[in-house]
Amino acid sequence: MNAHRTHASLLAAVAATALLVACEKKTTTTDTVPGSSSTTTSSTTVAPSPAASNAMATTESAMNKAGNAVGDAAITGKVKSALIADPDVKALRIDVDTKNNVVTLNGTADTQAHADRAVTVAKGVEGVASVDNKLTVKP
Repeated sequence: MNAHRTHASLLAAVAATALLVACEKKTTTTDTVPGSSSTTTSSTTVAPSPAASNAMATTESAMNKAGNAVGDAAITGKVKSALIADPDVKALRIDVDTKNNVVTLNGTADTQAHADRAVTVAKGVEGVASVDNKLTVKP
């Protein structure tokens, strides 16, 4: 469900940007002097209004947030996959959350060594800035 909202937000941001870019007005004028073969061409570009500029900035911010959410979701998936692939980690007992490339591990481990191994595996995933270990040891 969250992935669908992220995709919808990203699509809406891209559409809004495309519409706002179309607000820019460009005018081309061509003048020909009678009885002469010379032609003068000039172009004028009018910048978007302040409201349109603000809307573009807001859209850009929304796109960045959507991009971060997609990146965080990808990191969460990579970490969870890496934990599942490790024979020493009981990945089904570990919840993985990611925000701004910081991974948080919640849940339980059989031993401190298994909890430490889960942190090591998570840190080894590309894109992970740091790991917040909230695992508890419950034999």
